[in-house]
Order: sequence, then C-alpha cells, then structure tokens
Amino acid sequence: MTRKFHSNSANRVITIATMVWIGFVTVFHPASSLSSRHTPIKRSTTPTSPSGDSSDILSRRSLLAIAGAGATAIATTIVAAPPQEASAFANAIPEAKKYVDKAKRKGDPPKDLGVLPRTTEDVDASVTSPRLRTCSGNPNCFSTTGDTLLEDRQQYGVDFLIAPWLPPFEETRPLQTVAAVVAAYEPGQGAIDGGGFAVLKETDSYLYYQFEALKKGYIDDLEFATNKSTKGVMVRSASRVGVTDFGVNASRLNYIAAKLRSKGWTIAEITPESHRDYWITANEAREATFDEDRRRMEKME
Repeated sequence: MTRKFHSNSANRVITIATMVWIGFVTVFHPASSLSSRHTPIKRSTTPTSPSGDSSDILSRRSLLAIAGAGATAIATTIVAAPPQEASAFANAIPEAKKYVDKAKRKGDPPKDLGVLPRTTEDVDASVTSPRLRTCSGNPNCFSTTGDTLLEDRQQYGVDFLIAPWLPPFEETRPLQTVAAVVAAYEPGQGAIDGGGFAVLKETDSYLYYQFEALKKGYIDDLEFATNKSTKGVMVRSASRVGVTDFGVNASRLNYIAAKLRSKGWTIAEITPESHRDYWITANEAREATFDEDRRRMEKME
C-alpha cells in the first residue's frame, strides 16, 4: 500500500512515488518556471584528464546530492512564499521594462561570501588560507579557489577552477583598475545580464557585484579580491539557483578579462578546451531551450 501525505493548507494527497518523481524533476525542470537554468545535464565519457581517463560531467556523489536536493525542494515548495517581485537594476537594458511586473527568482546569496579561511586539497596535504569561496561542482560557477588536482575537483562535478588574474608589474592598485572596467560593463552584451548590475561592496582589497538576468531576475554573484598571501587577483562568479547557467558566468568573465588584457593583464580565457564539460552542458542547454529575446540579442551581436 502506498503511504500518503496530506497538506493541511491545500488538502492535497501526494503519494511517495509522486513526490520522488517531482523531486527529481524539480531540480532539472522546476514546474514553477521551467527555467533554462534547470536544464538536465547529459553525461559525458570523453577523456578530460591528462591520463586519458573517462569521467562524467556529474560524479555519483554529485548526482546523489542533486537527488537529495530534489526531495528537499518538495517540502520547500509547499511552505515557501511566492517569488518576490522586484525591478531590474538601474542600468538594465530597455527591454527589462517588459518584465518589471514579473515575479523574480533571485535566490539567496551564500552566507560566506568574501575572503575567509578556506581549506582545499593540495597534491599531498590540505591547505587553509584566506580566499574566496569555492564552487559546488555544478556548471554555473568559476572560482580561483579549488583543489589542486583535476581528479579531486571532478569528484564534485565539472571543473570550475581558474587561475588568479595577474596585473602588470607596475600595477599598484589592481582592484581599482578592475572596478573601472566593470563600471563600464555593458548589460546585454553576449545576450546576458539584461537586468543590469550593481556594486554592493567596494574596498581596496575586495569588490562584490550582483548581476541580474533579464526575465526571471536570477542574480549571479561576482567577487574580486586581493590578499598578501595570494598572488594576483582572486575571482569568483557564480549563479545562485539552477544547475547550468547557459554559459553566462564564463561569458561575463571573458568579457571583463578581455578588457583587462588590453591593459596588460595576464588572464586565461575560459574556453571549451580549458573547461570542456562546462561548455558541453551550456551549449546543449542553449540548443534545447528556445528564448526569443536571447536569440534576438545574439543576432544583434
């Protein structure tokens, strides 16, 4: 006999089997929005490591975590308040006015943003030092903080590690240069960040920005930081919700990095060669989802 659960608020009866199915779908295709940021990830068996070993885009540990998150999402959906309505940032593109009354799904920022003691695995031992937050392994985040070995990072999902951004030798206040470049960022470039952006915190050693998606109002967190114990500028760009980001975080970082490279900075581009599984997931998600506004903006590029 199938056990049943009753919702006092809605007087609904949901079987365990139905809840498990909804929990799985909620992670990949949430019924509330069917957002492109929840597109299923296909498994990849192409070699990604120098040894030529095959690896999956998501490890078994990551898949179990996603399944658990789906079950949690069921309870959250039943009791959660409706999505907040909010306007885009002041520098949003004109089309943002069409969606000003739409419910926004900004998500909650991690509680441990900023430079804090972070522990990662080196080749032979653990290392703890002041750094930015790492990534969970979902293909929607990049960070200069992560385990040294690729095989260790891939235990949690796709590779997300990027090298610190190196300013020219004569640069004495690198974050001031970064802040000037980001201030000139063009919302809508690459058909992303149509909702604009804003700087939330700016000091001599730390920059924190929020970027907003055009329609659903998804917020991505972007951080830059310097520290005496770390060479160059630490970077982290990440989505708050969803599994894949359609390539948004990579496109944003590549755009800013290109502007800094023109000023003599040394920054590696995020490419299908450097982060293969991330781009496979992003491109497949883009092909599988039709977004009229995004595709129109891409044609204007």
